[in-house]
Amino acid sequence: MRQLYLTILVFAFLTSCQEKGPKQEDYDKLKSELTECKKTVEELSHTPQIRLNAGQKFKNENDFPNAKKEFKELIQKFPGSEEAKTATLLLSEMDKAEQEQKEAEQKKKTLGFKILKENSSFKIGDVTIKLNSVNTGSQWVFDNYGSEYRYRSAERGEIYILSRVSISADTKDPNLPPIAVYKISNGNLALIGTMSYEFSRWKDYGTYLGNNADFGNDFAHSKTISFSCGISVSKTDIDDEAVFVVVKNSNCFNRSEERFNNPPVSYTEIDCGIKNTLTIDDFDKDYFLVKVFNKNML
Repeated sequence: MRQLYLTILVFAFLTSCQEKGPKQEDYDKLKSELTECKKTVEELSHTPQIRLNAGQKFKNENDFPNAKKEFKELIQKFPGSEEAKTATLLLSEMDKAEQEQKEAEQKKKTLGFKILKENSSFKIGDVTIKLNSVNTGSQWVFDNYGSEYRYRSAERGEIYILSRVSISADTKDPNLPPIAVYKISNGNLALIGTMSYEFSRWKDYGTYLGNNADFGNDFAHSKTISFSCGISVSKTDIDDEAVFVVVKNSNCFNRSEERFNNPPVSYTEIDCGIKNTLTIDDFDKDYFLVKVFNKNML
Protein backbone atom coordinates (compact mmCIF):
# COMPACT_ATOMS: atom_id res chain seq x y z
CA MET A 1 0.00 0.00 0.00
CA ARG A 2 2.78 2.45 0.87
CA GLN A 3 4.51 1.77 -2.44
CA LEU A 4 1.22 2.25 -4.32
CA TYR A 5 0.57 5.51 -2.47
CA LEU A 6 4.07 6.73 -3.22
CA THR A 7 3.70 5.88 -6.92
CA ILE A 8 0.36 7.72 -7.17
CA LEU A 9 1.81 10.72 -5.36
CA VAL A 10 4.81 10.97 -7.68
CA PHE A 11 2.58 10.49 -10.76
CA ALA A 12 0.21 13.22 -9.65
CA PHE A 13 3.08 15.59 -9.01
CA LEU A 14 4.62 14.96 -12.43
CA THR A 15 1.24 15.43 -14.13
CA SER A 16 0.76 18.73 -12.33
CA CYS A 17 4.25 19.81 -13.40
CA GLN A 18 3.44 19.10 -17.06
CA GLU A 19 0.17 21.05 -16.92
CA LYS A 20 1.19 24.25 -15.22
CA GLY A 21 4.65 23.81 -13.65
CA PRO A 22 5.38 22.90 -10.04
CA LYS A 23 4.73 25.22 -7.19
CA GLN A 24 7.39 25.53 -4.51
CA GLU A 25 4.99 24.47 -1.77
CA ASP A 26 4.00 21.38 -3.76
CA TYR A 27 7.64 20.49 -4.25
CA ASP A 28 8.42 20.96 -0.56
CA LYS A 29 5.39 18.91 0.45
CA LEU A 30 6.32 16.08 -1.90
CA LYS A 31 9.92 16.14 -0.69
CA SER A 32 8.76 15.90 2.93
CA GLU A 33 6.40 13.04 2.17
CA LEU A 34 9.08 11.18 0.23
CA THR A 35 11.45 11.56 3.17
CA GLU A 36 8.84 10.16 5.54
CA CYS A 37 8.12 7.27 3.20
CA LYS A 38 11.80 6.51 2.98
CA LYS A 39 12.09 6.47 6.77
CA THR A 40 9.09 4.16 7.01
CA VAL A 41 10.51 1.75 4.45
CA GLU A 42 13.86 1.73 6.27
CA GLU A 43 12.17 1.02 9.60
CA LEU A 44 10.14 -1.81 8.10
CA SER A 45 13.31 -3.33 6.62
CA HIS A 46 14.95 -3.34 10.08
CA THR A 47 12.68 -5.61 12.07
CA PRO A 48 13.97 -6.96 15.41
CA GLN A 49 14.93 -10.27 13.79
CA ILE A 50 16.76 -8.57 10.92
CA ARG A 51 18.71 -6.38 13.36
CA LEU A 52 19.51 -9.39 15.52
CA ASN A 53 20.76 -11.38 12.51
CA ALA A 54 22.90 -8.46 11.36
CA GLY A 55 24.43 -8.08 14.81
CA GLN A 56 25.15 -11.80 15.08
CA LYS A 57 26.84 -11.73 11.66
CA PHE A 58 29.13 -8.90 12.79
CA LYS A 59 29.84 -10.75 16.04
CA ASN A 60 30.78 -13.96 14.23
CA GLU A 61 33.18 -11.93 12.09
CA ASN A 62 34.69 -10.41 15.27
CA ASP A 63 33.48 -6.97 14.19
CA PHE A 64 32.42 -6.04 17.72
CA PRO A 65 31.86 -2.26 17.14
CA ASN A 66 29.22 -2.83 14.44
CA ALA A 67 27.73 -5.78 16.32
CA LYS A 68 27.30 -3.64 19.44
CA LYS A 69 25.74 -0.85 17.36
CA GLU A 70 23.12 -3.23 15.92
CA PHE A 71 22.33 -4.80 19.30
CA LYS A 72 22.03 -1.47 21.12
CA GLU A 73 19.70 -0.04 18.45
CA LEU A 74 17.61 -3.22 18.64
CA ILE A 75 17.30 -2.92 22.42
CA GLN A 76 16.44 0.78 22.18
CA LYS A 77 13.81 0.45 19.45
CA PHE A 78 12.24 -2.84 20.53
CA PRO A 79 12.60 -3.04 24.32
CA GLY A 80 11.11 -6.12 25.92
CA SER A 81 11.13 -8.18 22.73
CA GLU A 82 12.69 -11.64 22.67
CA GLU A 83 15.26 -10.36 20.19
CA ALA A 84 16.19 -7.54 22.58
CA LYS A 85 16.71 -10.06 25.40
CA THR A 86 18.99 -12.13 23.15
CA ALA A 87 20.87 -9.00 22.11
CA THR A 88 21.43 -8.09 25.78
CA LEU A 89 22.99 -11.50 26.45
CA LEU A 90 25.20 -11.23 23.37
CA LEU A 91 26.36 -7.76 24.42
CA SER A 92 27.32 -9.17 27.80
CA GLU A 93 29.28 -11.99 26.11
CA MET A 94 31.19 -9.50 23.96
CA ASP A 95 32.00 -7.27 26.93
CA LYS A 96 33.37 -10.30 28.78
CA ALA A 97 35.41 -11.44 25.77
CA GLU A 98 36.87 -7.96 25.31
CA GLN A 99 37.81 -7.77 28.98
CA GLU A 100 39.50 -11.17 28.85
CA GLN A 101 41.38 -10.15 25.70
CA LYS A 102 42.51 -6.92 27.35
CA GLU A 103 43.77 -8.83 30.40
CA ALA A 104 45.58 -11.35 28.18
CA GLU A 105 47.29 -8.56 26.24
CA GLN A 106 48.35 -6.89 29.45
CA LYS A 107 49.73 -10.19 30.72
CA LYS A 108 51.68 -10.56 27.48
CA LYS A 109 53.26 -7.15 27.91
CA THR A 110 54.12 -7.81 31.53
CA LEU A 111 55.53 -11.34 31.25
CA GLY A 112 56.72 -11.42 27.63
CA PHE A 113 58.10 -14.83 26.61
CA LYS A 114 57.66 -16.11 30.16
CA ILE A 115 53.96 -16.51 29.39
CA LEU A 116 54.62 -19.25 26.82
CA LYS A 117 54.04 -22.88 27.78
CA GLU A 118 56.20 -25.73 26.58
CA ASN A 119 54.58 -28.54 24.58
CA SER A 120 55.99 -31.62 22.91
CA SER A 121 53.27 -32.62 20.44
CA PHE A 122 51.61 -30.61 17.67
CA LYS A 123 49.17 -31.26 14.83
CA ILE A 124 50.36 -29.36 11.76
CA GLY A 125 48.39 -29.89 8.58
CA ASP A 126 48.35 -33.58 7.76
CA VAL A 127 51.11 -34.55 10.21
CA THR A 128 51.47 -34.86 13.98
CA ILE A 129 54.95 -34.18 15.32
CA LYS A 130 56.01 -35.41 18.74
CA LEU A 131 59.37 -34.39 20.18
CA ASN A 132 60.15 -37.24 22.56
CA SER A 133 63.32 -35.61 23.91
CA VAL A 134 65.15 -32.29 23.53
CA ASN A 135 68.65 -32.03 24.98
CA THR A 136 72.25 -31.15 24.23
CA GLY A 137 75.23 -33.34 23.44
CA SER A 138 78.66 -33.41 21.88
CA GLN A 139 77.59 -36.09 19.37
CA TRP A 140 74.58 -36.42 17.11
CA VAL A 141 73.74 -40.10 16.47
CA PHE A 142 71.44 -41.30 13.65
CA ASP A 143 71.06 -43.96 10.90
CA ASN A 144 71.36 -46.85 13.33
CA TYR A 145 71.13 -50.19 11.46
CA GLY A 146 71.89 -52.63 14.25
CA SER A 147 75.60 -53.31 14.11
CA GLU A 148 76.61 -49.72 13.34
CA TYR A 149 75.34 -46.14 13.30
CA ARG A 150 76.40 -42.78 11.96
CA TYR A 151 77.26 -39.72 14.04
CA ARG A 152 78.61 -36.19 13.89
CA SER A 153 80.80 -34.64 16.54
CA ALA A 154 80.53 -31.00 17.54
CA GLU A 155 83.42 -28.74 16.65
CA ARG A 156 85.41 -26.82 19.26
CA GLY A 157 83.31 -24.19 21.02
CA GLU A 158 80.07 -25.73 19.77
CA ILE A 159 77.48 -28.22 20.99
CA TYR A 160 74.49 -29.97 19.44
CA ILE A 161 70.88 -29.35 20.35
CA LEU A 162 69.26 -32.72 19.67
CA SER A 163 65.75 -34.11 19.49
CA ARG A 164 64.26 -37.56 19.06
CA VAL A 165 61.17 -37.01 16.94
CA SER A 166 58.20 -39.17 15.95
CA ILE A 167 56.06 -38.02 13.04
CA SER A 168 52.70 -39.54 12.17
CA ALA A 169 51.06 -38.69 8.85
CA ASP A 170 47.56 -38.93 7.44
CA THR A 171 48.92 -38.97 3.88
CA LYS A 172 51.45 -41.18 2.09
CA ASP A 173 53.94 -38.47 1.14
CA PRO A 174 53.79 -35.63 3.67
CA ASN A 175 56.16 -32.72 4.09
CA LEU A 176 57.58 -32.25 7.59
CA PRO A 177 57.52 -29.15 9.84
CA PRO A 178 60.68 -27.16 10.62
CA ILE A 179 62.20 -27.15 14.10
CA ALA A 180 64.06 -23.90 14.70
CA VAL A 181 66.32 -22.60 17.47
CA TYR A 182 66.31 -18.98 18.69
CA LYS A 183 67.97 -16.95 21.42
CA ILE A 184 66.83 -13.86 23.30
CA SER A 185 68.11 -10.64 21.73
CA ASN A 186 66.92 -7.09 22.51
CA GLY A 187 63.59 -8.28 23.86
CA ASN A 188 62.83 -10.51 20.84
CA LEU A 189 64.03 -13.92 19.62
CA ALA A 190 66.88 -14.04 17.10
CA LEU A 191 67.21 -17.06 14.82
CA ILE A 192 70.22 -19.31 15.39
CA GLY A 193 69.25 -21.92 12.81
CA THR A 194 66.95 -24.75 11.78
CA MET A 195 67.42 -28.40 12.77
CA SER A 196 68.15 -31.01 10.12
CA TYR A 197 66.24 -34.29 9.81
CA GLU A 198 67.96 -37.69 9.77
CA PHE A 199 66.36 -41.13 10.11
CA SER A 200 66.80 -42.71 13.53
CA ARG A 201 67.27 -46.28 12.29
CA TRP A 202 67.19 -48.65 9.34
CA LYS A 203 66.17 -52.27 9.17
CA ASP A 204 69.70 -53.39 8.20
CA TYR A 205 72.80 -52.31 6.32
CA GLY A 206 71.25 -53.23 2.97
CA THR A 207 68.28 -50.90 3.45
CA TYR A 208 70.64 -48.15 4.65
CA LEU A 209 72.56 -48.50 1.37
CA GLY A 210 69.33 -48.53 -0.60
CA ASN A 211 69.77 -52.08 -1.89
CA ASN A 212 66.43 -53.03 -0.34
CA ALA A 213 63.36 -51.03 0.61
CA ASP A 214 62.77 -50.16 4.28
CA PHE A 215 59.02 -49.77 4.63
CA GLY A 216 59.52 -48.57 8.20
CA ASN A 217 60.99 -45.34 6.82
CA ASP A 218 58.35 -44.80 4.14
CA PHE A 219 55.07 -43.05 4.95
CA ALA A 220 53.47 -44.90 2.03
CA HIS A 221 53.72 -48.02 4.22
CA SER A 222 54.11 -46.72 7.80
CA LYS A 223 51.94 -44.16 9.55
CA THR A 224 54.68 -43.17 12.03
CA ILE A 225 58.42 -42.75 11.44
CA SER A 226 61.19 -41.91 13.93
CA PHE A 227 63.72 -39.19 13.16
CA SER A 228 66.80 -37.80 14.83
CA CYS A 229 67.06 -34.01 14.52
CA GLY A 230 69.98 -31.79 15.39
CA ILE A 231 71.73 -28.47 14.99
CA SER A 232 75.17 -27.27 16.07
CA VAL A 233 75.13 -24.08 18.18
CA SER A 234 77.70 -21.98 19.99
CA LYS A 235 78.40 -23.15 23.55
CA THR A 236 78.37 -19.48 24.53
CA ASP A 237 74.75 -19.21 23.43
CA ILE A 238 73.64 -22.33 25.25
CA ASP A 239 75.56 -21.37 28.40
CA ASP A 240 74.81 -17.65 28.59
CA GLU A 241 71.48 -17.08 26.82
CA ALA A 242 67.88 -18.20 27.04
CA VAL A 243 67.59 -20.51 24.02
CA PHE A 244 64.22 -21.46 22.53
CA VAL A 245 63.38 -24.56 20.49
CA VAL A 246 60.24 -23.93 18.43
CA VAL A 247 58.20 -25.57 15.69
CA LYS A 248 56.76 -23.51 12.86
CA ASN A 249 53.16 -24.10 11.83
CA SER A 250 54.14 -25.16 8.32
CA ASN A 251 55.21 -28.32 6.50
CA CYS A 252 58.19 -27.56 4.28
CA PHE A 253 60.77 -30.37 4.55
CA ASN A 254 60.13 -32.68 1.61
CA ARG A 255 61.29 -36.19 0.76
CA SER A 256 63.89 -36.69 -1.92
CA GLU A 257 65.75 -39.74 -3.23
CA GLU A 258 69.28 -39.98 -4.64
CA ARG A 259 70.08 -43.57 -5.58
CA PHE A 260 73.80 -43.37 -4.84
CA ASN A 261 73.56 -41.49 -1.53
CA ASN A 262 73.81 -43.34 1.77
CA PRO A 263 71.05 -43.46 2.75
CA PRO A 264 69.32 -42.73 -0.57
CA VAL A 265 66.31 -41.09 1.10
CA SER A 266 66.39 -37.75 2.92
CA TYR A 267 64.20 -34.82 3.97
CA THR A 268 65.43 -31.36 3.02
CA GLU A 269 64.12 -27.84 3.61
CA ILE A 270 62.21 -26.17 0.77
CA ASP A 271 61.33 -22.50 1.37
CA CYS A 272 60.22 -22.73 4.99
CA GLY A 273 60.20 -18.95 5.41
CA ILE A 274 61.53 -19.13 8.97
CA LYS A 275 61.53 -15.64 10.49
CA ASN A 276 64.87 -14.20 11.55
CA THR A 277 63.17 -12.43 14.47
CA LEU A 278 60.17 -13.52 16.53
CA THR A 279 57.99 -11.49 18.85
CA ILE A 280 55.58 -12.83 21.44
CA ASP A 281 52.71 -12.31 18.99
CA ASP A 282 54.23 -14.82 16.53
CA PHE A 283 53.34 -17.55 19.02
CA ASP A 284 49.62 -16.85 18.66
CA LYS A 285 49.34 -19.14 15.64
CA ASP A 286 52.55 -19.34 13.55
CA TYR A 287 55.07 -20.80 16.01
CA PHE A 288 54.87 -23.27 18.90
CA LEU A 289 57.23 -23.47 21.86
CA VAL A 290 58.86 -26.83 22.56
CA LYS A 291 61.55 -26.05 25.12
CA VAL A 292 63.49 -23.21 26.71
CA PHE A 293 67.06 -23.70 27.89
CA ASN A 294 68.10 -21.35 30.72
CA LYS A 295 64.64 -20.12 31.69
CA ASN A 296 66.19 -18.27 34.61
CA MET A 297 67.75 -15.86 32.12
CA LEU A 298 64.40 -14.61 30.80
